[in-house]
Parts: sequence; C-alpha cells; structure tokens
Amino acid sequence: MMNVNDYFKNDEYWSEHINKSLEEDLWIDEYKTYFNSKGKCLDLGCGIGQYSKQLMKYGYDVVSADISDIALNKVKDFNKNVVKLDMRNKLPFSDSEFDLVFANLSIHYFSDEDTKKLLLEVKRILKNNGLFIGSVNGIQGLEVIGNDAKEIEYHFYEYNYKPIRLFDVSDTKKYLEYFDIIKIDERETIRFEHKKNYIVFIAKK
Repeated sequence: MMNVNDYFKNDEYWSEHINKSLEEDLWIDEYKTYFNSKGKCLDLGCGIGQYSKQLMKYGYDVVSADISDIALNKVKDFNKNVVKLDMRNKLPFSDSEFDLVFANLSIHYFSDEDTKKLLLEVKRILKNNGLFIGSVNGIQGLEVIGNDAKEIEYHFYEYNYKPIRLFDVSDTKKYLEYFDIIKIDERETIRFEHKKNYIVFIAKK
C-alpha cells in the first residue's frame, strides 16, 4: 500500500492543480453571522488562499497554513503571514492562540487516529469559546471513487494513489465530540469541473 504521507510531502496535489481554474464557492458568506469577524484566525490547509482572502475581508488577522510550498507561494501575494505545516504533527502554535480555526476541505485526508489527534490539536490552540468552522468531503463521493477505491479503514480510502476520508453526518458528529456542535449542513458544489458533496460544520470550544 502507498505511503499516504508522500502524496502531501511531494506536493502532488498542487503540482497537478495549480494551473487549473478553481471555481469559487464562498459558502462562508451564507454563514457570516456565525463569524465574529475579529481576532486571530488560522486557515488550516489554506491551499491557494481563496478563503484566507475572504476571512481577511471579514476583519480577521489570518494565518494561512498548508503543507504545500506551491500553494503558499500563491498566498504570499496577498498575505505574508503563512506557515508551512503537516497536520499529522503537533500544530506549531500556542495553547488558546486563535479565536477561529477554519478548515475548508482540508481535514479529510487522514486516518481515524490522525484525525482525532488533529481535532484535539485544534481544540488546544483555540481560545475558550473559540470557533472551529469548516467543511469535509461527503460520503456521496463514494459513488465516484467506489470501483477504483481501496478501503483502508472505515470511510477512509486509497484512490488514485492518494488518501481520502469521506464523512456522513454521524461521522462528522463523532469527530466533533471534543466541541459543542452549533450546526451541520450537507451541501453541494462544483470543484475543478466536477460535482462535490460536502458537509459544513460550525462548532465551539
């Protein structure tokens, strides 16, 4: 079986996608009342930063973090506050440092063990009553990858030599057990010209 770490460390995702047209799905604007629009925000797995940019417009002091040098070099065009990190490791931030941790389609690549460790890290770096807001791949994606996917563990697959975790609502609630859940919504968008089902979550420490 592949070493799932290699897909990220070798920067394969953004090597493939950096020159593709990325449709903007600024779903966060529909949930803006849940953002307090002040304080320090971590955009965890920021990619090329379309949400970092929007969060900065909201008024947050945004730290854009990703494992990809290619993506972070794009983000530096508008936000110099970038951090390279691997979400499988302890996050390089202080306890209770952030008012908001935002994670759009970025925390669904990991094993059950690593996902739980990551969410405990998110809780650690959030201030009391801080918000954890983001989205994850919906289980409907199995209809697309099903025949070509190898299940590594429950709802965690190897597909085209890369890892992917798919979530249903009960999975989302399970992984958010460390937080007070405010809202969970199932949504659909277009990403790189393909339909994508995803789940939006809003939770509080």
